[in-house]
Amino acid sequence: MSNVMLPRSQPMESRVPHRGLGDDSAAFAERYILDRIAGFEKDIGICLSPIPSKTRRGLTHAYFPALASCCGTLEYLAGLYKGGRLDTIGWRDVAEWAKRYLPQPDYEEDTVRVFVEAFRNSIAHRGIASGVWVDRKPGAGHGRRFTWKVHADSRHPAIAFVEENKTLANDPPWPCPYSHRTHIHLRSLSVDIRKGAIVYAKDAREDPALNKKFFSCMKELYPPA
Repeated sequence: MSNVMLPRSQPMESRVPHRGLGDDSAAFAERYILDRIAGFEKDIGICLSPIPSKTRRGLTHAYFPALASCCGTLEYLAGLYKGGRLDTIGWRDVAEWAKRYLPQPDYEEDTVRVFVEAFRNSIAHRGIASGVWVDRKPGAGHGRRFTWKVHADSRHPAIAFVEENKTLANDPPWPCPYSHRTHIHLRSLSVDIRKGAIVYAKDAREDPALNKKFFSCMKELYPPA
């Protein structure tokens, strides 16, 4: 048996004391957002590091933990941008942030809505986007039936809906028809989020209105004594 001592992993915890406001709340807002994005990049880097698959030949990645991190970070940024309580954020708030900070038309409103409702919600509650998601919003897209394919690569657009009109036969207990497959490219999605967040951090520093909304969230996250 080897006597080599392996380094102990460092647990993650809330850091105390926090680097406080000092005399510059605008600088604090920018630093806070950039620190969060540094953590996001670290998580994505771990998730997208290839490892040998135990179920098939070749390498695989932590696809859904990476996707969950993307969804959560988008929602967090949208909440800081909107201000107030973070537990009230919906797809419209994410779409509003995306409209300003993510490349268009790659993240237009319908794309963000389907992404949040079909993927964010299922990942948050089940850890995976299992099943076929049916678009029940009235309008042109009503009745679309989505399945998915998640990639670790950097193709653009990061989220694409491809019409297929086929039937899932292997995973479900009975043949299940679908009309569209959502392709999600994790590396490009994470890069888009990072770039948008850097611009938003600068805006939160320079725009008093955005800074005020940011601090209304801080009061929810860190209630003053």
